[in-house]
Amino acid sequence: RILQFLKQNDPDDIINVVHLSDYLVFRKHLVIGFELLSMNLFEFLKINKFEVSFCCHSNFPLGFDFNLIRRFAIQLLYSLKYLKMFQIIHCDLKPENILLKEPNKSGLKIIDFGSSTF
Repeated sequence: RILQFLKQNDPDDIINVVHLSDYLVFRKHLVIGFELLSMNLFEFLKINKFEVSFCCHSNFPLGFDFNLIRRFAIQLLYSLKYLKMFQIIHCDLKPENILLKEPNKSGLKIIDFGSSTF
């Protein structure tokens, strides 16, 4: 129900949440089809060998370049703002549930609304 609601309320695909493509019930099991996305943030860190880069303004170690972190944060906060507006609680937000839209691009989407609630 939440996945259908999110897709209906985001026809232009701007709130960075996964979109349900279709679903069916097969032998009493719900089978859900989603848009094709890339790797999750944890895998992205792992591929980059958890290397630490330093921000030029401080000595705090960061797993990503500062500008990339900022792009990710803006998208996540934008998504969370809309989820709050729709009164949806995700309940399982973690790096494994944030996927890149495409490899080598900074766009991302929040997935796994299985534990979410209005």
